[in-house]
Amino acid sequence: MKKPYIIALVFIVLLCTWMLSGLFVERYEQSNNDLLKNDQLNGQSDELFSVEVARLTAQNKSILVTAQGQAEPNRVLNIRSQTKGTVVSVKAQEGQAIATNDLIISIDIEDRMLKLEQQQASLRLNQKIYEGVKRLQDKKFQSEGELESAFANLKTSETNVANIQRDIKNTKIVSPFSGILEKRLVEEGDFVEINTPIATVVENHPLIVLVAIAQQDIANVEKGMTAQINFANGAFREGKVRYISPRANSSTRTFNVEIEIDNTNGSLRSGLSAQAKIPTKKVDAHYLSPALFSLSDSGEIGVKTVNDQGLVEFYPVELVQSDTNGAWVTGLPNTANVIITGQGFVKAGNKVKSVTKQAQ
Repeated sequence: MKKPYIIALVFIVLLCTWMLSGLFVERYEQSNNDLLKNDQLNGQSDELFSVEVARLTAQNKSILVTAQGQAEPNRVLNIRSQTKGTVVSVKAQEGQAIATNDLIISIDIEDRMLKLEQQQASLRLNQKIYEGVKRLQDKKFQSEGELESAFANLKTSETNVANIQRDIKNTKIVSPFSGILEKRLVEEGDFVEINTPIATVVENHPLIVLVAIAQQDIANVEKGMTAQINFANGAFREGKVRYISPRANSSTRTFNVEIEIDNTNGSLRSGLSAQAKIPTKKVDAHYLSPALFSLSDSGEIGVKTVNDQGLVEFYPVELVQSDTNGAWVTGLPNTANVIITGQGFVKAGNKVKSVTKQAQ
């Protein structure tokens, strides 16, 4: 009869052999499954991995430079008095539309007309004296010095007449251009000195939309380009780029750009918030959902496609414009079979079965 320990030893050996045989079978089956998957992805099996593609063609797209800003007056002028005196009449009210040379206020002319007559009489006298001295000097009866003295007196009289005429003109303060009288700072009966603030006139035609363009976009913007303007009150206008700042704002690194728009009827007011869209260069681009973007092993953003041989290709793309629904990109062939389903399970070089999505 065999000893019990020999029987136990044989039993243990058989048990270990059975367990190891199961492990080897499991590993063998897993290995076969992995090889099958690799064969499917690498085109080494009749059952290729399926992806859904959409055949997309590039469109000639105008790239829009978009910027925020606000409407500004074409000109704002603070008018000051050029003479002194009492305000005797007020002709323009705040908020009133005024034309060029419209009267705003009048200052008392006082005795300026009498002074003008006096200076004009002095001028006539000095003119006659000068002419008489010149005739005598021509006949050598007067010295050159006397002629020069008479000429100096004549010029002094001319200057005095011009000064008093200008002073009289300055008693009528008028608008230098058409616009809106935003403020009037004096009333009838006020006494004003030279350089006293009188009024502020705002010119809203043309209206200027001032926007800040990012430094990466400013190279695409040129003077004379047409811009599309949407205002906060719902109004829409088109205008022309008239000015581009030669240097960036030191804190924001943006460039100020002025867009001039027609505002003949005065319906738009300064200070309105606005969004400007400036169509710049045209490029051939594809419009894609951001969900279709992939990263290469080197970290490049791109899109996966399937070529005519059924091989997956990766194309790095450049984002040129985007909105809430998608993005315009360049870098793809003009016509491409873009993988729209399954791109996360394949990589460049894999052979796949592509199913074209039917147009809706």
